[in-house]
Amino acid sequence: MEKRRTAIVTGGASGLGLAVVNRFIEKGYAVTIVDVAEEKGSQIVHQLREQGAEAHFITGNVTDQEQARDMAKRAAEAMGSIHILVNAAGIIRRTPATEVKDTELMAVLQVNLHGSVFMCQAVQPYMEQAGEGAIVNFSSMLAHYGSENLLSYAASKGGIVQVTKSLAVSWAKYGIRVNAVSPGYIETPLSSGATQNPKFRERILSRTPQGRYGKPEEVAAVIDFLTSSEASFVTGVVLPIDGGLLAGDPMLYPPATPTA
Repeated sequence: MEKRRTAIVTGGASGLGLAVVNRFIEKGYAVTIVDVAEEKGSQIVHQLREQGAEAHFITGNVTDQEQARDMAKRAAEAMGSIHILVNAAGIIRRTPATEVKDTELMAVLQVNLHGSVFMCQAVQPYMEQAGEGAIVNFSSMLAHYGSENLLSYAASKGGIVQVTKSLAVSWAKYGIRVNAVSPGYIETPLSSGATQNPKFRERILSRTPQGRYGKPEEVAAVIDFLTSSEASFVTGVVLPIDGGLLAGDPMLYPPATPTA
């Protein structure tokens, strides 16, 4: 009989986090959503339970180290164990680099970077006790190339790359694997303002070899693989999910002239 799997997904009440939650629920996992959106998260859990799923919701602030430990404890008590952590909680701010204030920089770092570290620390004892665990952190394209007006966000996501590699090395001896994903341009309700802008759409898709935006379900599928036994020898990886964007620009050179 296959072992019952349990997962925590931060930021699981919307966007890519919710896509991951739905993917895990489809596989029969017990899932705990951690999010600041209490009303929305509670509604999602209620709906999932009505469908027969085992789902839990915890509202809390991942930027508080003690709260992170408490949330992991409550999740472990509710589900009986913690096999998987997906750190999808994140925020973004767009500000010219010379105008970034310390308050903005710290706010973005605290959610995206500190919050991920604190949640990793919080689940580690439960995974060590079980002798296994799989963590997936959210990095970004902005960890791999620069972009104007996104200094704080880029700093936080670049940090995630090194946190992921460091924890992968540190915790391999406990059977804990730590990987990260770097989603490209994915169509979600929150990103629609940018992705549906005609000029932005033309610019991004012209640079994307597959010529389209990604879907939340495609990101969730990759995370599902990384947290599964099929990826048992994969750790310390930062995997782009970007339709080939980081591979190169298809418009960099003109098409070759056919030869007779």
